[in-house]
Amino acid sequence: MTFLLPRWVLCANHTEPVKGFLGRYLRRKLIEMEIEKSIRNNELMKIIDWIPKTWHHLNSFLETHSSSDVTIGPRLFLPCPMDVDGSRVWFTDLWNYSLVPYLLEAVREGLQMYGKRAPWEDPSKWVADTYPWSSATLQHEWPSLLQLRPEDVGYEGYASAKEGTTSKHVPQTDTDGDPLMNMLMRLQEAANYSSAQSCDSDSTSHHDDILDSSLESTL
Repeated sequence: MTFLLPRWVLCANHTEPVKGFLGRYLRRKLIEMEIEKSIRNNELMKIIDWIPKTWHHLNSFLETHSSSDVTIGPRLFLPCPMDVDGSRVWFTDLWNYSLVPYLLEAVREGLQMYGKRAPWEDPSKWVADTYPWSSATLQHEWPSLLQLRPEDVGYEGYASAKEGTTSKHVPQTDTDGDPLMNMLMRLQEAANYSSAQSCDSDSTSHHDDILDSSLESTL
């Protein structure tokens, strides 16, 4: 008798079939809703096309500043409501309470492990630039969407990706970021100081001996 053992197949988020799953799933939900209600909503279609692009953009951001091991799966985006206003409220809550906290933590750990590998670009700026809901809605919702600032993850030295703002990256010397080298330099300075003190003490003692012998000869 032959037994077939089950095998697990791991699929990465940036490769098929996972990469295209979210788009296929949301489009199927939209088609089912349109058939049920006998309507076609072009604005909602634009939103459904935008959600997978946002997911891919966030994963690209994570791969840049951390690794593909911490990318986000499609599960968080599957409950997107099939109506314009509901999807807007849903995305705002998802962004503020799930996506941004996870992105900050993942990038913070990635910086500690891999260091700075690329200039900082806040993904919330991309969200604002490609926002699929109406412009009037964006003006109302944008202040409530959290931003990812470089200082929140310890990414000092780079300007955030905002128009009209620049900051210079102050390069560190090789010894500034090396605690062992700093300790060795302090020990060397202490040794030099002790040596100088010893030389001063020896010269003073020798000078005192000369004075004593001179006094004895005078007496």
